[in-house]
Amino acid sequence: MYSGEQAHQLDAKNRIRIPAKFQVDPDEKFVFCKGATPCIYVMPKATFEKMANEFSSISIFDEEGQEALSEFMSSFYPVEPDGQGRILIPEALRKHASINKNVVTVGVFDRLEIWSEEVRESRRQKTTFSEQMKKLAERVKKQ
Repeated sequence: MYSGEQAHQLDAKNRIRIPAKFQVDPDEKFVFCKGATPCIYVMPKATFEKMANEFSSISIFDEEGQEALSEFMSSFYPVEPDGQGRILIPEALRKHASINKNVVTVGVFDRLEIWSEEVRESRRQKTTFSEQMKKLAERVKKQ
C-alpha cells in the first residue's frame, strides 16, 4: 500500500526515479497511464491485470463502452527502469499531466500518481482539506 507524497524533478531527458520512500520492488513490473485527473497513474502490473479483468465484462457490442475502453487502454505504457533506476515518461503522458520539470509523486493505496507540482498546487488552492474529506465521506456512504 502506498501513501504520502514526495516532490522531485524530471531530468533533462524526461526521466524520473520513483522516490525511495515508496519502497518499490526493483523486480516488479509497472505500467504508466493517464489518470482520471490530470496526473499519471503508476500501477504494478498485477493491479493493471486486475483492472483489465474488470473491464472485460464490457460487451463488445456496447459502442460507448468500447470507445471509452479503447481510449483508456491506449494510454497505458509498460515501463522499464534503466540501469540507474530512471524511467522515461512518455510524451503523451507528460502532456496529459502538464508535466515540465517539477513533479510530486503521491501514494494512493495500490497505485502512485505523478503530478505536475504546479497543477497539484493549483488544484489544492481550489478546495480545503476539510472539503475534500467531506467528499470522501459522501462517497463512502453511497457504497
